[in-house]
Amino acid sequence: MSVQPQPPISGAAGLTPRQLTHRLRQMLAIREFERLGEQCFRDGLIRGYYHSYAGQEAVGVGFLNALDLSRDYVVDHYRDHGHCLLLGLDPEQIFAELFGRATGVSKGKGGSMHMYSPERHFLGGDGIVGGGLSVACGVGLALKRRANDPICVCFFGDGALDTGTFHESMNLASLWSVPTLYVCINNLYSMGTRVEDHSSLSQLVDRAQGYGVKTEQVDGQDVFATTAAAERIYQYMRQTKRPYFVEALTYRYQGHGIHDKALNYRTEQEEAQWHSRDPIQLLAAHLITEKILSAQQIEDLRQQIVAELQAKVERAKQAPQPDDAELKQDVLA
Repeated sequence: MSVQPQPPISGAAGLTPRQLTHRLRQMLAIREFERLGEQCFRDGLIRGYYHSYAGQEAVGVGFLNALDLSRDYVVDHYRDHGHCLLLGLDPEQIFAELFGRATGVSKGKGGSMHMYSPERHFLGGDGIVGGGLSVACGVGLALKRRANDPICVCFFGDGALDTGTFHESMNLASLWSVPTLYVCINNLYSMGTRVEDHSSLSQLVDRAQGYGVKTEQVDGQDVFATTAAAERIYQYMRQTKRPYFVEALTYRYQGHGIHDKALNYRTEQEEAQWHSRDPIQLLAAHLITEKILSAQQIEDLRQQIVAELQAKVERAKQAPQPDDAELKQDVLA
């Protein structure tokens, strides 16, 4: 059974006009960052691979804005650029990392899939499918011993549920009762395989319930839905110190990676259906309806963001390459 886009956007979730405008800016910044990033890849500035977050912005915006980064931690997967932006990392440093420069987030040694910032409590992207699941379980166990009720949030795709690490991590997270939120970003395709073709249970929440973990689905196109879910779930986790599993139903606009054109497994009709509930357009329409911003003000904001990001790209291009001696740094033997 194919997952279909949900009804129109739900409501403002108690957010002020200033907070709503800030969330629109965040989503626009992620979308334009990814557009520029893909262009930089085509221009030969980025080596390795590139996984775009475009279309999934409401998931990160909802769940990361509700965190308290003075005490909470984030473990990520390889589609991590947008989350880095939301956690407050400088786009210039993120672009520099993509370009393999010494001023990058990971000193130019991690690239697209391995951003890292302990200062922002961001414990890294991971190029291994499901690789962060066990790490997040361990982080949750460590946080449980602290007195200020911190939590860990782990992001991963639907394909990660087919790994042994998922089952081991969910079992131990429940057994040890750790405050880790597992956010499955279900964009319908494990690389290029539909959910119903790789999972005997099309409702992925059912796969976590067997471990005694509370679960729910959330509309990943609706920033109000993700925000409301995050605030409620975090409160529950801080009180109970129990794990939680969320299946965020969303859609990636590009293929799995930059070389995947998604031509042989998606239809134009399906893409159009999901684009009709673009998370940015849904929020923008709400702001216009409520007379918080006009359409022209939103377009001006987008153009301002584009100009800022283009300037960051140019500065990142000028950053130095890592010194040869850096190869032997940050290595454990």
